[in-house]
Amino acid sequence: MVLDSHQFDDNRISKHIRSISGSCEVFRVNYNFYRDREHQIGSPGKDVVINITPTSGPYLNGLLFTLKVIFGRKGRELEDVLLENSIDLADDVIFHVHDPYLLGLAKKMGKRFPRSRIVYDRHEYYETWKNRLGISVPGLLERMYGKEVDEIVFVSRAVSTLPKVFAGKKVTVIPNYPESKRFDRDSALRKIEVSVSGDVVAVYFGVLNLGFDRDIDLMFKIMRYVMQARQDVRFEVAGRVYDTGVKDIIGSMTKEFGERMKYLGEIPFSDVVTRTTRAHLGFFLLRPESPMWSEERPTSPNKVYEFLLSGTVPVVRANLDDKETIEGCALSFGKDAGSEEISGAILELIEDRQNLRTLMERCLDVSTDFSWENVSGRYLECYERLFYITQGE
Repeated sequence: MVLDSHQFDDNRISKHIRSISGSCEVFRVNYNFYRDREHQIGSPGKDVVINITPTSGPYLNGLLFTLKVIFGRKGRELEDVLLENSIDLADDVIFHVHDPYLLGLAKKMGKRFPRSRIVYDRHEYYETWKNRLGISVPGLLERMYGKEVDEIVFVSRAVSTLPKVFAGKKVTVIPNYPESKRFDRDSALRKIEVSVSGDVVAVYFGVLNLGFDRDIDLMFKIMRYVMQARQDVRFEVAGRVYDTGVKDIIGSMTKEFGERMKYLGEIPFSDVVTRTTRAHLGFFLLRPESPMWSEERPTSPNKVYEFLLSGTVPVVRANLDDKETIEGCALSFGKDAGSEEISGAILELIEDRQNLRTLMERCLDVSTDFSWENVSGRYLECYERLFYITQGE
């Protein structure tokens, strides 16, 4: 049982389901808190989408959902859904939770399904996600329900930084590596072969918000400077825009640079892979003032690993897992690096096309160490361990 409130085609969850579907019967319940998120057509008998959108605010909808869970309504609703899809109360069930908002629901379901266990797939350092009042709602939910979790899946090897509520619990580390089979190595090699001439393409595919963890403002400043300095540079951006400031920046740059600046909207992951494979540079910049920046809490960003599999040089300002290896084929910067330093390094690399080609080749060389296929089997190891415990009782 996969429980989540992510976008239906979320990459991490899709990889998880594909990895286990050959060995387990998988049923997914996706809770959608966004009114403007298009309803996905799932597979009958394998998944269902439940819209929770009484208001236009996704965070308020999440809060209302949590209250309904506390008072029992959502637990009864989910039980009916499972029974309608031939999941019996006596079955061995793993409730695999991908969002802290659903931990309380998993606890409720655990009482209804006596032969069940809860796995919590913790994608982020949720205790750092704080609202305007300085409260981390996801962190609060983890403190309320974390004791009910039987095992944790985490994306980083920095497991010593997990909240105290998870102390003593088994942690399985499954980094956010991409599926190498989704990436065309031959296309990447052809791109590298011709990289000594022609336009240089830089890309960013992800959240577009000026106030969150990514330094989107810095990225646009860098690219404006680089594109003003060189006519042979193009920039492609895709993702959900969360504030008007980003719209204004994109509009201004589109007006200034024309077809050299492209905003593609929200695009499917298959397009992300194709465009990343065509690109020469890819951005991953964190804001140092963001709580996500921490020397003790390294990140495992799927985008950086996607760049490596694409032969695309990462432009990074962040504290990464696998830092030592990635720095050998990336433009890597410390927390104090500003637009001038980063822009200068990019321009220097573009001017030295042979060095650019060398870094792109290194990206492909090291990428084999960072494929999903190398780590995905840990999900089944986790399940087998928990089923063994269940049957032993």
